[in-house]
Amino acid sequence: MELKKALKAIFFAMAMFWQLACLVQKKMDLAQINFSEDIKELIDNMPDLHQGKLGNRQDMTSYGFDNDGRFTFTGLVPSHIELISWNGKLVSYAFKIRSFADQQKIENFFKVKYKNANLQTSKFINIYQYKDDKITAELRTVIEEKFQDGASGYFDVKSIDFSKAFEEKYPILIQN
Repeated sequence: MELKKALKAIFFAMAMFWQLACLVQKKMDLAQINFSEDIKELIDNMPDLHQGKLGNRQDMTSYGFDNDGRFTFTGLVPSHIELISWNGKLVSYAFKIRSFADQQKIENFFKVKYKNANLQTSKFINIYQYKDDKITAELRTVIEEKFQDGASGYFDVKSIDFSKAFEEKYPILIQN
């Protein structure tokens, strides 16, 4: 009887510590980004972080990493994420979409959130583009058969200020 009580107490304590650890771990839903976040706080203790300067500009840095679950997008967990900072603030995020089911969820989100998006279609890919006074967003979706062949969808969102500054510096790289 005493052993059962001790095991229950240990199990309860372990469950409480696990819940506390989950609460302490910072999670960020990329869909809630407002582009005023300090990049150093977001990438703090991120393992295997790869970074590089954009166009040799010291004020623009790209960070790529395999997501450990710290970042989500409307409940989905992208496997690899690219973040861009400009003057120390987050100004862009992007990720590949690894499954057709995830792509459908993101496409539904995009159609609801960015109702006035432009759409370009072809046989294998759709490109949704949206721009307003705060952000630019682009979603590239591929047909299900292409996922089976190893293709991926892609989602990219940038603050409008960064998008304009980057376009001015590198207009040849920006596709219209």
